[in-house]
Amino acid sequence: LKAISVEAVVDSVVRQHTDADGFPSAAMLGALRGAARQGGVSHLNWVRAFSSGKKIVAPPMTYISGEEMSWYTMKLIRERWVEPFIDTGAWEHFDLSCKSRDDTKDKVLHDAVASGAKIGAIFKEPTITPTADQVKELGLSKPWGSPNGAMRRGWNG
Repeated sequence: LKAISVEAVVDSVVRQHTDADGFPSAAMLGALRGAARQGGVSHLNWVRAFSSGKKIVAPPMTYISGEEMSWYTMKLIRERWVEPFIDTGAWEHFDLSCKSRDDTKDKVLHDAVASGAKIGAIFKEPTITPTADQVKELGLSKPWGSPNGAMRRGWNG
């Protein structure tokens, strides 16, 4: 076996993962260099997984999407930096946008809380509590309250 530096592996991976204009993802470059600096077997395995082209399998998690700019930002992050490298098939996704909550008569909130309690690993994007103007603007049947109280009660804090 030929010895190769972690930095050489990082540079190779970055060259393989560039955007449409040929520029490496700055976030990926920073993450991989940070992992290389940390050393240790688990970090080296992480770098090897990226360089092998195999996806890392993520553990189960409840993923709660919100709306507005946080939803859009997280969509870009997932599409560019998560989904190409990490298998998120074990994640349970819930759309807690006002429109989704209205369409399901808030069942989606209760399903998300139950999933979070069952799995114990939760990622939640910011959600909004609609104002009277937003209720009209979004065509909601009623002003759904903040989901945070239901989440705190369902998750014991």
